[in-house]
Amino acid sequence: MKPPNGHSEATGFMVADHLFHTLDPDSIVALVGLGADIVLLVDDSGTVSKVHLPNKDLAEYRLSDMVGKRLQDCVTIESVAKINSMLDKGTANHPARGYQVNHPLSKKNDLPIIYSAFSYKGSPFSIVVGRDMRQQMMDQQRLVQTQMELEADYRELQEAETRYRTAFKIATTASVMVDGEKRTVLEANAAATALLSTNGNAIVGKPLREMFHKQDRDRLGDGVSEARHNPDPVQLDGLKSAKNEEVSATIRAYRENGITNLILTLWPSSATEETQRHRPEPLKGRATIDLADLPEAVVQTDADGKVTAANTLFLDLIHAPTLNQVVGRNIATWFINAAIDLRVLYSRLSDEHVVRGFSSTLTDNLSGDRAVQISARLSQEQASVQLVITPQTTTVERLTIPSPGIPDQAEGFSSLVGKVPLKDLMRESLDVIEKICIEAALDQTNNNRAYAAEILGLSRQSLYIKLRRHGLEDYRPRS
Repeated sequence: MKPPNGHSEATGFMVADHLFHTLDPDSIVALVGLGADIVLLVDDSGTVSKVHLPNKDLAEYRLSDMVGKRLQDCVTIESVAKINSMLDKGTANHPARGYQVNHPLSKKNDLPIIYSAFSYKGSPFSIVVGRDMRQQMMDQQRLVQTQMELEADYRELQEAETRYRTAFKIATTASVMVDGEKRTVLEANAAATALLSTNGNAIVGKPLREMFHKQDRDRLGDGVSEARHNPDPVQLDGLKSAKNEEVSATIRAYRENGITNLILTLWPSSATEETQRHRPEPLKGRATIDLADLPEAVVQTDADGKVTAANTLFLDLIHAPTLNQVVGRNIATWFINAAIDLRVLYSRLSDEHVVRGFSSTLTDNLSGDRAVQISARLSQEQASVQLVITPQTTTVERLTIPSPGIPDQAEGFSSLVGKVPLKDLMRESLDVIEKICIEAALDQTNNNRAYAAEILGLSRQSLYIKLRRHGLEDYRPRS
């Protein structure tokens, strides 16, 4: 089949062949450079005759100085063999992805380039096309560094687990960890096994009630149920074990993977000093508010942000094992990266008493960040603040700092003066301004990242870093 214009495909190739022969070296390298970062013309002796740099970022590496030098003399010693293989016209099989070589630099890191060579019959030159590999090398280095950090964290976690497991096993205080749902023994140290086992065998996996005398099993069950719903430890005295020995126990609840489990600390009832040492003391100043039945994560604080109560959904949200680890701490503990938000929230509460739909970022106990919305109420009678915290399923714009260019921008900033430190206002507003400038540059250049970096006075690498930081990697210009 002939093309619509009536010329055969063979005729088209002949025209292209004739055109290629009529091009001068400058035109050839410019044409090839449309899809490359660097183009070289290398003669049969390996000498570089011309260097063309479509990627202007490579100009600072003075690659133009290679003209008149052998290409083998312009690369690191381990790259010489690759250049020889690439320029050898007798070599039939070349890597499809080209040859990765490094150019040595006196005061900088080596410049990694992937070269591919093409020699045209009858031409005295080989066309060598190169692609800049700096970004890929940096990505690989970051990947390796991240992998090393993960492995180090994993080793540290294993070592910590071994230490704590060893300490648990050799402790002289009897400790038993119990499944809160099945009420079977999850873990028990040697002291607990010696105190509860009738035959010296391990008690892991057995029902807890079988470790005690029949007449005390109901009291033990009631104590376990109370501990599961009580933030304070529960103490039981005068329990008889299956070995018919009288023991005392303190039962504490803790959360594990969203499930409330229990830990029992046991000792002989005759040890009065041990009884006094383990006797739980109720937390002081806790507000009498029932948050358990609320369907959202709720936390109550005093006027200064000190936590006085919280429900289990809040514990799950921040990955806290027990309520005891939350009460008494400042709510800002879980808003480390958004301290300015909390100050604004509490300032607004002092004026408005009720705030809804306040956006912020919560940092849990595992250092994970999560976008949340907060609804809060100030109770003047009890001098307390109740906060309902709802995780956001989609990213929403933060409302605490007004963006430049919006109506009443000056009024928005002025309302924060006196409530937020000036340095925090400046830092937040500069980030917003930087993001808007980058968006404007991408709009003006029709998303040409190289040109946008140029008009912003940035290197392409710096621009890519800022795009990632502001979430603009997939940004598309406004139509």
